[in-house]
Amino acid sequence: MTKETKGLTRRNFLAMGSLAALAGTAALAGCAPSASSSETKAGADEAADANAMATADETKECDIVILGAGGAGMWAAVEAARAGKSVIVIEKGNNVGVANGSLAGGPFMVGSKLQQEAGIEFTYEEAFNHIMEYSHWSTNAAAIKQAVLLSGDTIDRFTEEFGVATGLRPDNYGAGHASVRANFQSDPKDSKTQAKGEDRMGPLQKWVEEKGGEFIFDTTGKRLIMEDGVCTGVQCEQGKTVLDVKGKAVIVATGGFLGNVEMMKERFGTFVNPLGNILSIGEGIDMVQAAGGQVSTQWGIAGNEFTGSNQKADGLYERGNAAFTIGIYGTLLVNNQGRRFSNEGKFANLPLALGGAISLVGGQYYAVVDQAYVDGLNAGTDAWTLCGADEVNWRTGMMTLKDKPLENVQANMDAAVEAGWAFKADTIEELAEAIGAPDLVNTLETYNGYCEAGKDEDFYKPACFLQPVTTGPFYALQYEPSAWVTIGGIRTNDRLQAIDGEGMPIKGLYVAGADNGTLMSAPYCDYEGFSLMCAYSGGRMAGMYAAEEIDA
Repeated sequence: MTKETKGLTRRNFLAMGSLAALAGTAALAGCAPSASSSETKAGADEAADANAMATADETKECDIVILGAGGAGMWAAVEAARAGKSVIVIEKGNNVGVANGSLAGGPFMVGSKLQQEAGIEFTYEEAFNHIMEYSHWSTNAAAIKQAVLLSGDTIDRFTEEFGVATGLRPDNYGAGHASVRANFQSDPKDSKTQAKGEDRMGPLQKWVEEKGGEFIFDTTGKRLIMEDGVCTGVQCEQGKTVLDVKGKAVIVATGGFLGNVEMMKERFGTFVNPLGNILSIGEGIDMVQAAGGQVSTQWGIAGNEFTGSNQKADGLYERGNAAFTIGIYGTLLVNNQGRRFSNEGKFANLPLALGGAISLVGGQYYAVVDQAYVDGLNAGTDAWTLCGADEVNWRTGMMTLKDKPLENVQANMDAAVEAGWAFKADTIEELAEAIGAPDLVNTLETYNGYCEAGKDEDFYKPACFLQPVTTGPFYALQYEPSAWVTIGGIRTNDRLQAIDGEGMPIKGLYVAGADNGTLMSAPYCDYEGFSLMCAYSGGRMAGMYAAEEIDA
């Protein structure tokens, strides 16, 4: 079996995370332990020094400065250039293919020509109402409406304007239509034809450059340039060179904070394994806050819909490895006290949306199964069939796991035990002792009773997931939350302008993508590809609105 190890090893990530934590020190100072007045003053002085403007070695000028060349930044550049504005895009990576927007499977969409040609009757009204109800109207309705209206057109433009092939993805999560999401495959049946990285975003870069736009790579935005309350540019660092990029408007789209260990702990309370771009460490959010911008009230993650994750493993996840995947199959989940904390069927059926939120509730948590369950998988029965083949209560399993048995199940389980992130014992008592959770004994006694009765009296998960844990040896697989992207950031108005403490727009300053805390809700919306839609549509909106402000 080919081993898939997307993400990082624990060693590499923690090394980079230390750097990220240093970068975010100023923003996190308010959450530090109590300190003496002299220590507090010293910390404040350090923060002030970090935010102090340096003398620029070089200055560039344009109409619109865009910080970040991810999905939001690229589409912001396209719309700004389309409006006839000169554009400079600043990117920390070395090309336009490193961000999540160029790598993720595809965005949610409504009204695309692909859907129309397939006869899919999916209205803007239906999509808008579902998104708003899902978020309990905690997001900006006008911004959401515009993002939805642009979503299908964005996919049309990818193909018609930039020559990037697009197609329809199946409705895995039960949205109620044949497809509510696009992919970037030239062959709809062959995922290996997926356009990723520069293959996806390179055509957009070329188009912007042909319009006179400029891309500056390996360069990090450090401070927003503010003049009389107006944002007029970004001060950047390119190695030891300080570069000021001045403009009439600035769009911050640095991708959230997935690479910042301490910022994620501050916001989520627990360690989160990063599956996406770890170049994003929250500096965009910090910079806008330093300029007076509000932060949002919604903080969360778009979780790993394929597997569980553990930083001790060799690779953060493997889609074909039972030791990872059992964590999202609806099996018994317990926290590190050995007690249940969720309806595991919700995790299994909506792993990307609800799974991310549930994993944060669990923190460090365990999936507990017995040898009979492992033997069932090892014998070649796929997980969906093993759990009762329930089309209603496990649609995602039917769509993604049916007729796809795992290989090397026992070998992978044994390897996880040997690596120290899974535990195996002959008795439940020994397993409870191994994970330091004595309550597991009582939990399993109660849980097995529910399995025998066919009804979960605690959290009412569907009977198909009630697999008894009675046949030794027994396994506890340790997991931590993992995420493709963070949710939460700067609060904006409906035109994606950062707003100050009084709710007034900060002139010249826009926020898009994962830095924007206005479009995405926590938990993550149950439409597949929603964050990518927010990035693409939000980037387009920011580019359009910034150009309009300049012309006003």
